[in-house]
Amino acid sequence: MKNESDIICALCNRNTPKKYAEKHHVVPKCKGGKDFEMVCAPCGDQVHLLFTNKELRDQFNTIEKLKANERVQKWIKFIQKRNDFHVCMKEKKRG
Repeated sequence: MKNESDIICALCNRNTPKKYAEKHHVVPKCKGGKDFEMVCAPCGDQVHLLFTNKELRDQFNTIEKLKANERVQKWIKFIQKRNDFHVCMKEKKRG
């Protein structure tokens, strides 16, 4: 049940308490981005583990492009089965 202070994660579509939500700049701020989507913290962290800021700017600069990526699809399938927002993620090599 969605609380008025919750958001829906733009990436995994989970109902997310605001305290576990963050702005995901579709083009990283350090690369000139201003537009953002609200995502849950685990999704935001995972995106930055999978891709460099340059890759995010050049190849994955929309939520739709992120969702089309096979590694992101695997992540979404995993995270949608989780009810908690404290997900431990291993450091992964980008690329």
